[in-house]
Amino acid sequence: MNVNATSFRRYTLFLRFRNFKKPSIAKTIVLIGFLCTFHYAEAQRPKQLQKAWSLADQQSQLLYQELQLLKKSDSSLVSPRTLSENNELVAVKRGDWTSGFFPGVLWYLYEKTGKGKWKELASETTKSIEAEQFNGKTHDMGFKIYCSVGNGYRLTADPHYRDVIVQAAKTLATRFNPTVGCIRSWDHNSHRWDFPVIIDNMLNLELLFEATRLTGDSTYYHIAVSHANTTLKNHFRPDYSTYHVIDYNPKTGAVQHRNTHQGLSDESTWSRGEAWALYGYTMCYRETGDPKYLQQAEKVAHWLFTHPHMPKDLIPYWDFDAPNIPNEPRDVSAAAVIASGLLELSTFSNQGKDYLMKAQTILSNLIDGYMSAPNKNKGFILLHSTGSKPSNTEVDKPLSYADYYFLEALHRQEELQSEKVQSDLVRKNPAGKLVYFPDAQGNIIPDFSHVGYHQGDKKLPDIPVVVAVKPSGTGHDQQVIQEAIDAVSAKPLDKSGYRGAVLLRKGIYGIPGSLEIHASGVVLRGEGDAEGQTLLKATGTHQRSLLKIAGMGNYTEDKARKQYVKESYAPVGVKYVVVDQHNMLKAGDQILLSYEMNDAWIEGLQMNQIEKREGTKQWTAREYKLNFERTILAIKGDSIFFDNPLVMAIDPRYGKVAVIPYTFDGRIREVGIENIRFESDFMRDEDENHGWIAVDMDKIENAWVRNITARYFGYAAVSLGAFAKQVTVTTSKCLDGKSQITGGRRYSFNNDGQLNLFKDLYTTEGRHDYVTGARTLGPNVFSHSSAQRTHADIGPHHRWAVGTLYDEIVTDGEINVQDRGNWGSGHGWAGVTQVLWNCKVKSAAVQKPWVSGQNFAIGVKGEKSAGRLKNRNTGYWENQNRKMSIGSLYEQQLNDRLK
Repeated sequence: MNVNATSFRRYTLFLRFRNFKKPSIAKTIVLIGFLCTFHYAEAQRPKQLQKAWSLADQQSQLLYQELQLLKKSDSSLVSPRTLSENNELVAVKRGDWTSGFFPGVLWYLYEKTGKGKWKELASETTKSIEAEQFNGKTHDMGFKIYCSVGNGYRLTADPHYRDVIVQAAKTLATRFNPTVGCIRSWDHNSHRWDFPVIIDNMLNLELLFEATRLTGDSTYYHIAVSHANTTLKNHFRPDYSTYHVIDYNPKTGAVQHRNTHQGLSDESTWSRGEAWALYGYTMCYRETGDPKYLQQAEKVAHWLFTHPHMPKDLIPYWDFDAPNIPNEPRDVSAAAVIASGLLELSTFSNQGKDYLMKAQTILSNLIDGYMSAPNKNKGFILLHSTGSKPSNTEVDKPLSYADYYFLEALHRQEELQSEKVQSDLVRKNPAGKLVYFPDAQGNIIPDFSHVGYHQGDKKLPDIPVVVAVKPSGTGHDQQVIQEAIDAVSAKPLDKSGYRGAVLLRKGIYGIPGSLEIHASGVVLRGEGDAEGQTLLKATGTHQRSLLKIAGMGNYTEDKARKQYVKESYAPVGVKYVVVDQHNMLKAGDQILLSYEMNDAWIEGLQMNQIEKREGTKQWTAREYKLNFERTILAIKGDSIFFDNPLVMAIDPRYGKVAVIPYTFDGRIREVGIENIRFESDFMRDEDENHGWIAVDMDKIENAWVRNITARYFGYAAVSLGAFAKQVTVTTSKCLDGKSQITGGRRYSFNNDGQLNLFKDLYTTEGRHDYVTGARTLGPNVFSHSSAQRTHADIGPHHRWAVGTLYDEIVTDGEINVQDRGNWGSGHGWAGVTQVLWNCKVKSAAVQKPWVSGQNFAIGVKGEKSAGRLKNRNTGYWENQNRKMSIGSLYEQQLNDRLK
């Protein structure tokens, strides 16, 4: 089961495969429910929760040991279920409907503690029931497979578990009768029923919803919805109490009988059945956003808590119509299911406060009055459940499913109290490392950590000073600084690839033209970027870059060793491709992963149909040869492994992809700019004739800019050209731009290159503060930076940037990833695999391109905007206005890699 405080998380994940619209009324109710829920989520006493988890840890060790003793005499036993009349452990074979609950308990203990032993035991017990994925003789696939394998997949992203879930859903779907509109529950008692459907079956629908997410096949979704709708129609009395069993005519779909099997009588209300109804329709609302499911769950809750036979401690009797109340057995399992369902319902409903308080009351009472003493009862956690009173089995006994839903409720309660949520696409596992969950085509959120100076594997260096310069006081300092740069540039490289640093002492240096660095291993350093420290001032009245840093030349492609990637789909996030031949390639080769897009791609994106205005240019395929720079790490068979992942899927429908070895001898490297303040003269706020870019870099790799401030420039503090690679720009500012506020101006930190990192930055008065240009190829990262008094938007600017992470960006303006249409000369789709993670905005528009991938808004705080062109598909939105448990995705990915 997934975390439940995130409202439409699962529903929006499903929307990646279907263009359904989330109902606005549901969204409104969810937001109201959040506000109500979080205010009261601190009521559960931490000591109570710790007491429960501590007992669960202790008891589950004992229960596992007791199970192993039983298995010595019967190895087919896989999971504990209850205690016998003599209080001996009763275990079951994998075909029993309860076989998945104990593995689920162990997965929850792994999630809570992070202890490897629980992962090992959970994996072991889960494996013992996996073969049930093929058992078409039972409807209990969700109970068996989803509570065990489903939790295993949620916590590990193991693709094997994914396959088991999908197969189990296929098997379950064979029991669906479209005439009836339901999944058949039992095959037994054929003399009594023709097509029995029990209320319990509602909980097996979650497996089907999950299968649609994992495969993109909406068949499972539609079966689940049909079953939920038919059950809603026929299983409930006018007061919203539920029947246990409905018998249908399998040929006509007509209701033949309304019965019970575990309740007192056909017209009584079996308490666990009502609990299944509450839980099931809450889950269906989470999965579909259909308000009728929310309303049904609320009405069931109202029935439960207004019934005169509901005890004050909210632990129900086994049947609400049992004749000898209060001298009737309780059903703790029903209470655990109700508590878990209420905790989720509290996040959706405008009655969330009340539901939360009732759930907490149930949990408190279970902890204080219904838990086992330590090391007793063979290791079960909760006592006093009732399996089937009419058959006098499992009466006043512990039950494995009571323990399972109890731990699930504890987990949900702690999630609510923390007010932090995880993503369904990438999340921390209990060991604290990220796991990634693919969509139906295998695409994942890519690893963005291999960016910046030496891809983050080396810290920025401190290079010794070899030349120091003082300001002349005349305002004409360009020549003396250039001479110092040239002198250092003429020195030989040391074994680390450095020549030395030019130190600019404190003071004001007037620069009427441009300073230039064209050699590797040169650092230009000041004594600080604050006012009164080292200031380089762009004087004069013409546009230019104050500091130009660039190598020369271009790629030299080794076309003799060019290899085409095999024509099959390769998803975002993988770090390899498959080629026809590789004998001419080797580990260590620098290669271009060259996407040669075709006309079908242009047509699919509709970029040959941009609404025309003066100057509009339609896109053409020949403009889109996208050369991603990679390094071959290894070659295994016909697979070539790279240092960085695909950030754009390879889809043979839209062109060919080649692996081309290359050299770039003219690139310079190991150049640093640090501790300097840059300012420009200007005549007025909209002056266009003055310093335009403070630091302009191109044809460079493994370089850095740190601790600089740029003020009054017309375009950028730092601008990286298309051939700038693995550059880190950090702890810097771009302030108070001076120019007209229109196109081509105030791009505070601009990136047109690859594998670059912009981190810990601050801007004011910018237009496009953290921005990429046409065909900017990633991964690239903007992280932990802010922008104030903005005049336009942050994000990919035009013509298909690929693979950018906007990570913890805070702005008082907008971040947009959209089809920009005929803006500019035909900007069109700004980009793909653009990930907004934990950003704070005034508003954000995140759209999905017609073809070739997805864009993401995860944990964005601020308004969701439709964007400029309203008839575009919405991108993937998740956890809007929520507090993410992972703050910086980039930092977490980097830490995972370097540990």
